[in-house]
Amino acid sequence: MSHSSAAHNTFSQVPSYWSQTAVDYTAPEALTESLKADVTIIGAGFTGLRAAYELSKRNISVVVLESNEPGWGASGRTGGQVNPLAHAAPSKIIEQLGEVYGPRMLESYVNSGNELFNLIADNQLDCDAVQNGWLRGAHCQSAIKQLQEMHSGWSEYGLDISFVEGKELHQLSGSTHYDVATQVASGGCIQPLSFCRELARVSAQQGAQIFAHSPVQSVKPEGSDWHVKTANGQVTSQWVLFCTNGYTDNTLQGLKQTIVPLISVQAVTRPLSADEYRSILPSGHTLSDTRRVIYYARKDNRDRLLFGSLGMSEACNGADKSRLHQGLKKVFPQLKPEDLSLYWGGKLGFTADVLPHLHEPAPGILAGLGYNGRGVAMASVMGRILAQRVSGTKAEDLAIATTRLSPFPFHALHKVGTYGAIKCYEMRDALDVKFF
Repeated sequence: MSHSSAAHNTFSQVPSYWSQTAVDYTAPEALTESLKADVTIIGAGFTGLRAAYELSKRNISVVVLESNEPGWGASGRTGGQVNPLAHAAPSKIIEQLGEVYGPRMLESYVNSGNELFNLIADNQLDCDAVQNGWLRGAHCQSAIKQLQEMHSGWSEYGLDISFVEGKELHQLSGSTHYDVATQVASGGCIQPLSFCRELARVSAQQGAQIFAHSPVQSVKPEGSDWHVKTANGQVTSQWVLFCTNGYTDNTLQGLKQTIVPLISVQAVTRPLSADEYRSILPSGHTLSDTRRVIYYARKDNRDRLLFGSLGMSEACNGADKSRLHQGLKKVFPQLKPEDLSLYWGGKLGFTADVLPHLHEPAPGILAGLGYNGRGVAMASVMGRILAQRVSGTKAEDLAIATTRLSPFPFHALHKVGTYGAIKCYEMRDALDVKFF
């Protein structure tokens, strides 16, 4: 397949620290012909690229259509934290999903960290992978109870989760903001845009055809196949996989309404001095907390700290910046807001039950999305599951149950709702600290 230099592209990567430091990659050209394949994948983020990797490894012919460039969406803009844990305790998830799919979902989460790091190691993907554990700090007294419940529930299902408190936690985090945290040993972090580019590279070497700047205009049945149309080309295939998560549009009717896109925003510090760099997260852990409007942090493998939260704008507007500044002052008071140098954001997909969703609304159509801020690990798991389904695994034998497309309540109001929710959550987080 021919390549063009990124300079000719109409879109380019959103300016972020990741786009400045990612491995070199020549974006593929747009689709300009008619192709036949076994599978068309829409979206070249974590989910779509993992599916492309697994399918091309099995000699199943794959065409990947990406409206911008591989890793352009939240996959290449995320914090890059590998957090192998759902938001709820196992008992709640089993209550939600039942005795068959509940334990399967728990197992998927528990193994998700190691699965990702093994994939990286097996293929020698150059993406600054560090698996030194993830700390999750309690932001108030009542959150300690929540962490205890998560610890006892998840350790029962085999997660490598332990408690860290007091001086030991202050030393490991480089912060006195949290006195109690859980530590998940299989957690870690990656350079997310590099990971996408490397997975795209390996998939292409295995035979996957990847096209950038090829937004899909329609997907229509054609005999027993599907006809996927872009502005200048088309693909006919037996299967079409929608892997669009927070950037889902109305191409597959009803899919967009199943998630609410929330925006994760972050910033990176100036280069830190050797002493500053050593004093924060000295053992290379990642860090997040129990706030509803979460704070999260990690270091890169050079000399900087990345700090993030939830926000309102992918461009990271004034309110988002001030939220990051407040957070940095609380968690790492040794740094100042003016130490943050570059800001950006990306859209995450949240679901009503806070769990990932797998849909098969018609024979040959699959969609996997809704990682609720745990996408680095779980989107990759979903990509593998989509590939298993295409390769002949029966729906009832998959780790994630296939569910019908059901709209998020009051979906049309989500923009107003998201703004209101973030304000309300911030207030509740502040009250927690005061009274709970």
